[in-house]
Amino acid sequence: MAIPDDKLQELREKVDIVEVVGRQVALKRAGKSFKGLCPFHQEKTPSFYVDPHRKSFKCFGCGEWGDALDFVQKTQGKSFLEAVRTLAESAGVSLPSAP
Repeated sequence: MAIPDDKLQELREKVDIVEVVGRQVALKRAGKSFKGLCPFHQEKTPSFYVDPHRKSFKCFGCGEWGDALDFVQKTQGKSFLEAVRTLAESAGVSLPSAP
């Protein structure tokens, strides 16, 4: 099933990345961003940042980065479509049904 670009854009706009990441990572405010320990590698001091304005995350330790869809895929082992469905359900975005 192909998801229309306008639905993907709507999903990316509605999803709160701080909330999505905050379910798995303890985040603390750091200026305009939030920081925490990276879920992708072991570390003792935070190098993982979430920027709510850019709706993205970046780890300056291991280099992982992306948006909420990428985070769900990487941390939960979901496919792109599974991540879209998961986030759409939590954000209240309706997706077209499969033919």
